[in-house]
Amino acid sequence: MQHIPAFAGRKLVLFALAAILLIWAILGLDRWSVNRPFSLNLSGFSGDFVEAANPSWGFLLFAIALVITLMIVKACRLLFGIRDLANSQLALQQRVIDHASEAMILTDAAQRILSVNAAFEVTTGYSAAEVMGLTPTMISAEHQGLNFHRSVWDFVAENGHWEGEIWDRRKDGAIYPKQMRITAISDKAGQTSHFVATFADISEARAQAERFEYLAHHDQLTNLPNRLALDAHLDNLLDSAVPGINHLALMIIDLDNFKTVNDSLGHHAGDRLLAEIARRLTAEMGRTKRLFRLGGDEFVVVFDQIDNRAELLSLLERLVSAIGLPCDIDGHQLHSTPSIGISLYPQDGRDGLTLIRNADAAMYAAKAAGRNNHQFFVESMNAAANKRLHLESELWRALAENQLVLHYQPQIDLLSGKVVGVEALVRWCHPLRGMITPAEFIPVAEECGLILPLGHWVLLTACRQVRSWLDAGIDMGEMAVNISAHQFRQPDFVQTVQGVLAETGLPAERLELEITESTVMHGVDSAIQTLAQLKAMGVRLAIDDFGTGYSSLSYLRRFPLDRLKIDRSFLADVDTDPHAASLVTSIVMLGRSLGLQLVAEGVENFAQAEFLRTLECERVQGFHFYQPVSAAEVVGFGRCEEYAALPA
Repeated sequence: MQHIPAFAGRKLVLFALAAILLIWAILGLDRWSVNRPFSLNLSGFSGDFVEAANPSWGFLLFAIALVITLMIVKACRLLFGIRDLANSQLALQQRVIDHASEAMILTDAAQRILSVNAAFEVTTGYSAAEVMGLTPTMISAEHQGLNFHRSVWDFVAENGHWEGEIWDRRKDGAIYPKQMRITAISDKAGQTSHFVATFADISEARAQAERFEYLAHHDQLTNLPNRLALDAHLDNLLDSAVPGINHLALMIIDLDNFKTVNDSLGHHAGDRLLAEIARRLTAEMGRTKRLFRLGGDEFVVVFDQIDNRAELLSLLERLVSAIGLPCDIDGHQLHSTPSIGISLYPQDGRDGLTLIRNADAAMYAAKAAGRNNHQFFVESMNAAANKRLHLESELWRALAENQLVLHYQPQIDLLSGKVVGVEALVRWCHPLRGMITPAEFIPVAEECGLILPLGHWVLLTACRQVRSWLDAGIDMGEMAVNISAHQFRQPDFVQTVQGVLAETGLPAERLELEITESTVMHGVDSAIQTLAQLKAMGVRLAIDDFGTGYSSLSYLRRFPLDRLKIDRSFLADVDTDPHAASLVTSIVMLGRSLGLQLVAEGVENFAQAEFLRTLECERVQGFHFYQPVSAAEVVGFGRCEEYAALPA
């Protein structure tokens, strides 16, 4: 029978009362016997003898009874205090158990449930009354089976404990995972008397872990698997692939000129475009094709099994077609084209890293070939990729070690023959390779993020040079500086120009910023605002490479410009091609109608110069007159009063 503290306390009270009653009963009996008249004839004895033979022990017995009673009462109070303390501790322990976040079950040796806590009722949906006398197996064996639960209890019986993750079923039938620990409790004889099981619902923790796992292997914008997932997929795929039997393809897809969308319409528009492209590409995937987002505007397609080359080319055609469909973003019809690099297993690599690296090299080759095309990897591409990577590394060092220099090409007034301005052109004076032209390193600077510090260095150095000339009494006219699209679209570009002018002390009208036609046509409203702020400062503004973009007259009239620069490509055949001559004439007339000065660049022979002179084009520059030279050399050109290139 189970020991119940309340029942034991009642027995103690009854025992104490019985002891007190017994003591006082003895005392009462003694008093009664003392006061009872002797029935024997004691007349033959003297009175002194009778008194001595029957003394009264009443006072002594009373004192003893009183002391014993007080001792019993004191002992009872002490025992009651101990009992109350034990009960309060048990109550506290019960409250702790009831408030515990983990569910608890107490069973006897036969695994019959004796008690459960409140967390058990909340977690399982069963009340304590519903499970009393049942076994845990009877409640939850339906999901994982009776055999599994028996094996758990057999393990506990053998080892004294068990801990692990199991699935359970609530009262409403819902399945949930829980982390559980079962411990056997032994009595003094070493025999198992009870079992205590604690468990916690880990469904939320598991869902959170699965969410973290998903986020770690998926891109949040497109929900496509990411680079980590790609690496894992390739590892699993290639581990079971057999060279000569299995043929796989890995394609890296890079969207051409995607930065232009971000710079002109904002990253929100760029994100929407990426999400739409991802949706279209996903629609082209199948059982043997998987799509990943490598990062930025790069996607990867893994073709698990290629039966023939025609199948791969068909997929390429569908991907290019899907990407090329117009996409309406914030009222703008955007058209995207891809540069695609392809590597094949096993000929181009037998591990994931090599396949990715070689496909990347092929993708850069596609960009170098004019973009909007695909290239299969060939070994020579590695050399080009390594050269580019090496060039990027050296370019960072060049900027840090002042290996970059500015050369200046004079602009000539065709009517007077004098130098009226110079254009700053950056050069890289490599310690081993000598002078490197901008055409070789500027694209690398744009791709690796160096264009901003490089552009700021060019602007600052050019303004310092003009200030130095003015301080020396040398007037070379305006300083023209090319501004990259990335520079121009920086939110603080106007403040940067203002800061450079303040730092160098150069009058704003001595600086001319050359911005390409395509740059100002992306994000027209913001471009107009930026140009207006620069114009208000006094800076002169020119559209570079005019005619190669797609500006319209309606927009061109809104730009606060000073000059149009005719691109060198239009001048190449003006002396032999009537159509080229007509086009240049139209550009000059257009500029004059808009009140803008004209500057023709790339003039390389006398015929071109004479043709421009007949059109009364104000300024020219090119190798026919002067090549770009150092600051010291260009000063000599500026002091020359005679214009020897053209006869009067």
